[in-house]
Amino acid sequence: MTMGGKIFKERGDSYNALGSPLETILNSLNSSIYIADMKSHEIFFMNDHMKNLFGTDLTGSICWKSIHKNLKGPCEFCTNDKLTDADGNPTEPHIWEFYNKKIGRWYELHDQAILWVDGHFVRMEIAIDITDRKRAEQALKESHEKLEQRVKERASSLEDLNIALNVLLKKKDEDRVEVEKEIILNMKNIVEPTITKLNNSSLNGTQQKLVDQLTQKINDVLLPFSGQMEFKDYNFTLSETQIAKLIQTGKRSKEICELLNVSIRTVETHRMNIRKKMGISNKDMNLSSYLATKKTTT
Repeated sequence: MTMGGKIFKERGDSYNALGSPLETILNSLNSSIYIADMKSHEIFFMNDHMKNLFGTDLTGSICWKSIHKNLKGPCEFCTNDKLTDADGNPTEPHIWEFYNKKIGRWYELHDQAILWVDGHFVRMEIAIDITDRKRAEQALKESHEKLEQRVKERASSLEDLNIALNVLLKKKDEDRVEVEKEIILNMKNIVEPTITKLNNSSLNGTQQKLVDQLTQKINDVLLPFSGQMEFKDYNFTLSETQIAKLIQTGKRSKEICELLNVSIRTVETHRMNIRKKMGISNKDMNLSSYLATKKTTT
């Protein structure tokens, strides 16, 4: 084979020591391999795989001129300075990745200084094509970035939806409170004066009983509204609200039992829960008096 042009002729047939078994092995590998002088950058050898890749035998040419594209001098990324130590001895192989613009492929490069047949060190590079791997990595990266963007957009959309929902719920609660206030106000301004006039008129026993029943029914209707507004900060249940309202008006447990048709034990349990939610369970405080201080002025 021909190696190194002029240098081959000057250095003689000692280059033929690379031939036979070693050359056969290097030519059988499915990777690009070349050997070049570390000072002159002249290519001494390139295997068949690399010849086929470039479509020609570049032996004897300058590596940075023939292997790379549009360079005006030795590669700025050349790794020759990494292949020997300060004493000129070979280091461990330098492994790195590189995109060759001339052939448009990615390579994992294994660069190493080896002892040439004439006793000086030369550069050997084994280039493994990793283009498919790099494309897969890039596709995976782009897919991951798209997924992250979709997650961010979805999270932002859910956040906006949550804000809108909270606004609607708040508006609903505000509207409900206004409706409840309006109901109570109408009852007090329209119904109560009429009932007061009836109570002040000359009613027989049956009529008075009917008026009392009507008053109780009206109070039963108003109880959930007025109680919920007065005790909304304590998270009372409907039953607790009803009982708290009755205690607030001075009703005793026995009277509440009769009005709501529940047991004394149920009423006492609700009283305990009301005290607990209002933060006075361990305080010596009359519940009826305390509830009276919470009475709405609506």
